[in-house]
Amino acid sequence: MTLMIDMDDVMVQGGFIALLNEYMGTNYVESDFKNFYMQDILPDKEAFFKWFKDKNIYEYCHIAPNAKEVIEELSKKYDLYIGTSYIYREIPEECGYILKQKHEFLVKEFPFIKPSQYIFLSNKALLQTDIKIDDRTDNLKNAKRKILFTAYHNEAISDEELEKMGIERAKDWLAIKEMLL
Repeated sequence: MTLMIDMDDVMVQGGFIALLNEYMGTNYVESDFKNFYMQDILPDKEAFFKWFKDKNIYEYCHIAPNAKEVIEELSKKYDLYIGTSYIYREIPEECGYILKQKHEFLVKEFPFIKPSQYIFLSNKALLQTDIKIDDRTDNLKNAKRKILFTAYHNEAISDEELEKMGIERAKDWLAIKEMLL
């Protein structure tokens, strides 16, 4: 069975908000946001992204609790792929450098996943898999089993709404372990 796992806000967390706080001199936490696009609070997005391009977001991330161990177990049971977007809507033509950052992070932190199992794209609905784990409902399309990983921007989606879309919720990696192992 094929399994696609999203990277940002699923496997790794905290990088974008750390950079946002560093840039703005603030102390925001994820619960301060309900919208996926944290950058919408910026008064000058152009200046921020110019500054952002000199940073490696994965030097600011942390691996989600239990993610590495559970993903390693999943990799032994499933035909596992990392499906991750690298496009920021504000700078779509300039996002190639993020591919290198993602690749280097995955090679270093998840050595049991081969680079041939990385899929870098923007529209994850194009991928047909048996199971998808993602933090955005629109990315779960074209999967037989859809698992929404809880993140700051999707907590308000009710169980009833998810059920209508055929989506299960996983609050953390231990829940994923229980669901898939």
